This record gives sequence, structure tokens and C-alpha cells, in this order.
Amino acid sequence: MLLNTINAEWIKMRSTRSFYWTTALIVLFTVGWSLLMGFANGYAWQDAVDSGNAEDLASLGDPADLFDVSTAVSGLQLFGIMIVIIQAVILVTGEYGNGTAKLSALAAPRRWQLPVAKSLVYGVIVAVLFLIMSVVSVWLTALTATAQVEDSSITEELSMSADGAWSVVLLMVLASVLIVMVSVGVGYLLRRTAGAVALLLLWVLLLEDLVGMIPKVGDWVTPYLPFKNMNAAISQSALADAPWGVGGSVVYFVVFSVIVFGAGVIVLRKRDV
Repeated sequence: MLLNTINAEWIKMRSTRSFYWTTALIVLFTVGWSLLMGFANGYAWQDAVDSGNAEDLASLGDPADLFDVSTAVSGLQLFGIMIVIIQAVILVTGEYGNGTAKLSALAAPRRWQLPVAKSLVYGVIVAVLFLIMSVVSVWLTALTATAQVEDSSITEELSMSADGAWSVVLLMVLASVLIVMVSVGVGYLLRRTAGAVALLLLWVLLLEDLVGMIPKVGDWVTPYLPFKNMNAAISQSALADAPWGVGGSVVYFVVFSVIVFGAGVIVLRKRDV
């Protein structure tokens, strides 16, 4: 039964050291980045105000964009997603590396239950963690930013009561769950930790930016790049030249995640473990 497979995956996960290390790193990086962003942005803004230099102030942009929820959760977007990718891939490839993949398959004759169970267990954990850390990030960023500026009204958007704040947080949570699905799917497609992690990290951090720099082709392809759409949804800013808005970017990344996850399930069912 699927419930038995889910329980088995939970037992395996909680008995693995890497799960606790990666979770701790998500918390550490998120807290550190939130404190840093709040302090740096607040200090830069107040310094520009005190200097009376209009150009310096203008270069910082609109304070509503500088001090907002999207900026506050950028630590999760930058570091949290990377760590989730690594851990989700290891959930799959670790079994091939230590030779327990056959045992897992024997315990769940319906092989589709394995990737579904892994995605459900780690997806729920990540969703709860990202929800909590998103709210904490907003609070910490607001705390350090407000401490630096004299006019606290410019940091009013750094609050969970601000317009669209919960939309950003819930999209961040959704993105984390979808990233788990993508990582599990790629894990079953490649079955090697180094290859799967390298592919996904390079894709997220580098490949899409490089594709966007290709003359003529880049402008046409960029609106259809999955992680560009994910980031656009979280930041609540539609991609330039995209045939859809923020809502379309959410749907696009959901479809992409389901396709990659489905491909991993199909390959798992066709292979001899």
C-alpha cells in the first residue's frame, strides 16, 4: 500500500544524517541572509538619505521594491532551493549508491509508489519548513532594516499584512514542493548523485542565463525557461515578452515539474530497478 511506502520513506529519511544537516543549513542560510539583506538595504538607504545625494537614492530604486516580502524571502530562493535539490536527489540516488534500490522496489511492487512516497514525505517537510522560514525571514528582514532607517514608514511592505505578502510566501512554498518533484524525477532519470545534482544546479544557476544571452534566440526562448518562470512567480513580476503573466508562470512551472516527475516514474517502471 502507498501508506506503507510513505511510512518506510519517512523512517529512512529521519534516520539519515544528511536530512538533518540539509535542514539545518536551510535555516542557517535563510536567517543569515535575512539579517544581512535587512541591514545592508536599510544602511544603504539611510546613508543615501543622510548624504543628500539624489543620484545615490535613485540608484537604490523604489523603497517598495527594496523593502518588500519578495526581497525578504530571497534567501530561501537563492540557497534554500539549492539545498532542497541536493537532498531530494540524494533520496533517490542514495539508494542506487548503497545498493538498496532493489530492496525498496521489492517492498513496493507498484514502482510508481516509490517516487510518489518520496515526493510526498519530503515535499510536506519542505513545505512546512519553507512556510515557517518565509515568515521568519520577513520578520528578521523588517527588524534589521527598520533599525537602520529613521523613517520606518518605508519598511511597511516588510510585513505579512502587506498586500500580496501571503501570495509570495505561498508561491515560495509551492515552488519548494515542485522542486522536490523535479529533483526526484531527475534522480530516477540519471540515477547518479553527482550527475543529477550538477545538472539541476547548473540549470538553475547558469544554463538559463547563458541561453538568455544567445543573440536573437535568447529573447525568444527566455519566456519559456522553467526556472525563470518560477522566479518570476515568486517575485510577482511577469517575464518580459512572455505570453502570460505571473499566474501563467505558476501554471507553466507546475506543468514542467509534473512532466519531469512523470518521466522519472516512467523510466523507473521500464528499467530493471
